[in-house]
Amino acid sequence: MNSAFLNALSDQVLALLRAQPSRWFTLAELSTRLGCLKSDILFAVNISRQAGYGVESDRQGRYRFISAPDLLLTSEILHGLKTKVIGRTVYAYQSVQSTNLIGSQLADANAPHGSIVVAESQTKGRGRLGRLWHSPEGKGIYFSIILYPDLDPASAPGLSIMTAVSVAETIALYVSKKVTIKWPNDCLLNGRKVAGILTELSADVGKTRHVVVGVGINVNHTRRDFPAEITKTATSLKAEMKKDFPRVKLLQQLLFQFEKDYLRFQKGGLAVLRERILKYSHVIGKQVRLDMSGERIAGKALDIDDHGNLVLKTADGIRRFNAGEVTVVK
Repeated sequence: MNSAFLNALSDQVLALLRAQPSRWFTLAELSTRLGCLKSDILFAVNISRQAGYGVESDRQGRYRFISAPDLLLTSEILHGLKTKVIGRTVYAYQSVQSTNLIGSQLADANAPHGSIVVAESQTKGRGRLGRLWHSPEGKGIYFSIILYPDLDPASAPGLSIMTAVSVAETIALYVSKKVTIKWPNDCLLNGRKVAGILTELSADVGKTRHVVVGVGINVNHTRRDFPAEITKTATSLKAEMKKDFPRVKLLQQLLFQFEKDYLRFQKGGLAVLRERILKYSHVIGKQVRLDMSGERIAGKALDIDDHGNLVLKTADGIRRFNAGEVTVVK
């Protein structure tokens, strides 16, 4: 029996049951409505149950939907997703080395604009500056978005800041503690890192071919889930708020927010997001140290300009930087 057919049928059965969760469906009715054998329906229901869905049956051979798992499955992500483009094509995996790596390969193969690559875990999740993004299974949200923007490559770094705003605003909907952005692309919750963005660009001279925006969010990690070397600097929504969070709903909300912000960014760049960038900034108005390529610069963070540059008041005057590692000097 074709496994692809049964997996697709499983999604169709779930869609029917979920549309009327309080109603019982007979095996004959499901078979007739989906144009398949009753035995196919039984296989499809079993597939759904093995994936973690609650599908109840009674002695009369009827079925109804009970519950869905909080797993980053294609069917879950698409169910109730409010976007028009972003996330409408989903490549979902149990485990990958890096969603950005898969995303780049798919972009080279012309995957649809707005496609996302999502995984329950990453074995070699990548952060900025070659760092590893700790990605334990079933705890966080690890995904990448494939984009083909009409954008000069020099402006592409602005996508990282735009994404950080989308991430910060989404997380702020779920928590009562302060959410900030540490330039250029880390999100902090209560002063500790809760999310990171890694934007990777493929371009020719003067023309962007594609951009893959990778996002990692620590959602249901406990303090014990973090490696010893980052326990003092990392956090999660659960660690701060002392409860679990629905990862699928959080991802759907983020995709919806990202789509709105991406359309604004395409029309007006970072200028249209300026108010929100400044609202969430962790560094503006503070004394900071910027480490870049072996050089260390101290100064006061004055602004983040419309190109995404950090504007510092240094001993040598006003300077602008497009990259580096920022530390707030306490």
